[in-house]
Amino acid sequence: MSDILEVYVTNAFVAENQGGNPAGVVVNAEGLTVAQMQSIAAELGYSETAFISPSKKADYRIRFFTPTEEVDFCGHATVGTFSTLFKTGKIEAGDYKQETGAGILGVTVTEDGRINMQQVLPEFGDTYNEADIAPLLGLSTEDILATGLPIKAVSTGLWDIIVPVDDEAKLLAIEADHKAIAAFNRKTNTGAIHAFALTPTESDISARCRNFAPALGIDEESATGSAAGALASYLHIYQGGKYRYLFEQGEVLNKRSLLWASVESENDKISAVFVGGVSDKPVRIPYRLKVEAV
Repeated sequence: MSDILEVYVTNAFVAENQGGNPAGVVVNAEGLTVAQMQSIAAELGYSETAFISPSKKADYRIRFFTPTEEVDFCGHATVGTFSTLFKTGKIEAGDYKQETGAGILGVTVTEDGRINMQQVLPEFGDTYNEADIAPLLGLSTEDILATGLPIKAVSTGLWDIIVPVDDEAKLLAIEADHKAIAAFNRKTNTGAIHAFALTPTESDISARCRNFAPALGIDEESATGSAAGALASYLHIYQGGKYRYLFEQGEVLNKRSLLWASVESENDKISAVFVGGVSDKPVRIPYRLKVEAV
C-alpha cells in the first residue's frame, strides 16, 4: 500500500454547524496492521479514529481506535466516516452496511447529509448502588436517588453505566474523578459513565448528558453516539415507552452537540435502535505512514 494515507478530521453531531466531537477518518486503511492503526489513532489524538477497508460482508469494514485501544463500535466516528465519504464524493445518499466489531450495522445517508445509524439491540446489565457511583462524580447519593431511576449498565455496542442526575445544574457542575472512574470501569468491564439529567417537558431537548471514559483514554467526550442509543433504550424502558429523543452533550467543553435517537418496539420488546446526526465539512490532514508505526 502507499505510505500516503487519506486522513480526514470532521466534527460529528454538530449543532448548527458548531461544536460536535472530532473524529479521525482514514479512508484507505486496507493493509494497515493493528499496530499501525493504534499508532495512528494515538498520534491523531481524537477520542476515536475510524479506519475504512473493503469488506466481504458489507459495503465497508470499519475499525475504531481510541488513543489507547480498539473498540467494537463508535457512534460519532460512524457519523464522521459516512459524512466524510458523502461530502468527498465517494458515496451518494442511500443505505449502506458497515462491518464492525459489534456486528453488521445499517447506515442511511440522506440527501442533506444527515447520517442515521443502526445500533445493536440493547443489552441491560448490572444495576449499581448510588453510594458507589456518586463519589466518582462528586455528587451526593440523593442527587441520584431523587430521580427515582436506576443506575444501569446498558450496551448498544459498548457498555455504558447510565447515571440519572436530578438537576441540570448539578449535571453541569460534576467534577469527575477520572482515575476512580477508570478503575471502576475496568473492575466492572464497562467502557464509560454516561450521566444525564432530564429537561423540562416543554423543551425540545430530552436530556442533557455528559460522558466519561478515562479507561478508554477519554476523560470526557463531547458527543457519544453509542451512549445515545443506550440512553434512549434506558429511557424507553424506565421512563414510559417514549420512542424519539434529542440529546444535548458537550456544553461544558464548549462543544455543544446534538444527537437524535429513536427506538422501535414490538410486543413490548425493543426491536431496533437508531442514532443520527450531522457533521461539518471534513478537513484533510497531510499524513505519511511512518516506518516506526509498523
